[in-house]
Amino acid sequence: MNTRNTKQKEIILHTLQNMNTHPTILELYDAVHEIDPSIGQATVYRNVSKFVKENLVQKIPTNDGIDHYDGNCNKHYHFVCQKCHRLVDLYGNEADYLFGEIEKKHHLQISDIHILCEGICNECK
Repeated sequence: MNTRNTKQKEIILHTLQNMNTHPTILELYDAVHEIDPSIGQATVYRNVSKFVKENLVQKIPTNDGIDHYDGNCNKHYHFVCQKCHRLVDLYGNEADYLFGEIEKKHHLQISDIHILCEGICNECK
């Protein structure tokens, strides 16, 4: 049983890390189910929750109430289009500079930053 659970966890994590999108939990379940139909929805939910706690996966809460997940845990931020709801990765050090200044000004130590920018993407303009 332990081997099976390890295999299931590997499939779930590998699937998410290799998706070029930021899937919802149901989208991830559908992708995992195509690879291994024996993996149930509860198994996907339970393991993704563990992955988030272990910082293997990012949970991206959006204003529409639907959480998305990102298997890319390299430092980056996100943009969501208000029309098509597509999520896009944003890279750059502008936020690092801004929050560095906030730390200095307020004598804080920020350990993590989650930024979700909203607007209209080029395709929807």
